[in-house]
Amino acid sequence: DPEKEEVEACIGYLRNQVRLIQPKIIVCLGRIAACAVIDPNFKVTKQHGEFFERNGVTLMGTFHPAALLRYPSNKAAAMEDFFALREKLKTI
Repeated sequence: DPEKEEVEACIGYLRNQVRLIQPKIIVCLGRIAACAVIDPNFKVTKQHGEFFERNGVTLMGTFHPAALLRYPSNKAAAMEDFFALREKLKTI
């Protein structure tokens, strides 16, 4: 996991990119990304696939690809997250 200082050093760049691109939806892959962008207390095993709204942007967190390699039993849940994402994209 990156150190808190490392996340803080990079989050400004991410915010600037989001401001420039103005995405309608952001998908955070993994706990670290979801905690930095969605909620510091985000629990990927419990909250994956849930949608959140912030400043007109839809946010969703799901499993990091490396975590799926370590825990293949989560692959079905991750696929469901992306199926839900596909449906959400139709409404945006």
